[in-house]
Amino acid sequence: MKAVIQSSFEGITALKLRDILEPHMSAMSVLIKNRYTPVIPWDWLSEEGQLQNFNPVKLPRIIGYSFGGIVEKVGALRNQKLLGKKVFGFNPQGTHTQLINSQIPPLLIEVPTKVSLEDATTIIGGADAALLAVKQSKIRHNDIVLVTGATGGVGSYLIQLLKLMKTTVIAFTRKENYSFAQNLGADYIIDFTQDIKHQLQLVPKPNKIIDTAGSVPLLDTISHNYEKLTIFSLSLPKYKPINSIQTFSFSNKSIGIKGYQQLLSMLENKQISASINQILPFQEVIQAQQIAKFRPSQGRILLEY
Repeated sequence: MKAVIQSSFEGITALKLRDILEPHMSAMSVLIKNRYTPVIPWDWLSEEGQLQNFNPVKLPRIIGYSFGGIVEKVGALRNQKLLGKKVFGFNPQGTHTQLINSQIPPLLIEVPTKVSLEDATTIIGGADAALLAVKQSKIRHNDIVLVTGATGGVGSYLIQLLKLMKTTVIAFTRKENYSFAQNLGADYIIDFTQDIKHQLQLVPKPNKIIDTAGSVPLLDTISHNYEKLTIFSLSLPKYKPINSIQTFSFSNKSIGIKGYQQLLSMLENKQISASINQILPFQEVIQAQQIAKFRPSQGRILLEY
């Protein structure tokens, strides 16, 4: 079978498509025919070696950590009812491969009939991060929340969750993404490539920032314009606010099984929707990562197997 292999820290273009042995089944195995993997910043940051202090990896390795697929075989000690079911989940041994051997039960989640596998695959590294941000920021209905990276794979879910809580949302994105941000529910939109200070004078004063972009210069520029702010980041473990009365926090912890079930239920009931930019063959992984990294994003890119 084929897999996408990282054998150096030379970045996206160093990835290789290799033939590897099919996984060996055990009593604890659930063998999944992979259908989709999301393209997320974690991928290229790992490939560039930028996460080695935070999440060290040994090379060579199969890239990726989340997937969506169909269960083909079930080991004797696993739930036999999973056979033939749509599932999504994590795999510590990598996910950019045609077959996945899932051996840790909590990391595999069944997808409801009314939720497409494509949509479910956008949850990990997307909707789950957005839900975490909402909870960690202790969002209330009268908050005015400024969101950086508002139209990406996380931001597109985050705007929807914030609007469900009846907050006012200021979306930071590019001009070409204005209509997309409006359709997600953003109340105000700021083009971060233009004069930010002037644009901030035209919108309500935010009391909270949720950062999905991870840009220190951008956060500095925004926070210079305000005194009191509560800043939460999904991308920057450390940041020193401009003003002493501004607070900063970071988290990347799990939302737990109940959190994932909540998000699946919200997709099933049409309370939120997945934003899929495009779906490319997994053989085009280098192109897909370059598009996600360097071009203005509208939702998540998926690879198909």
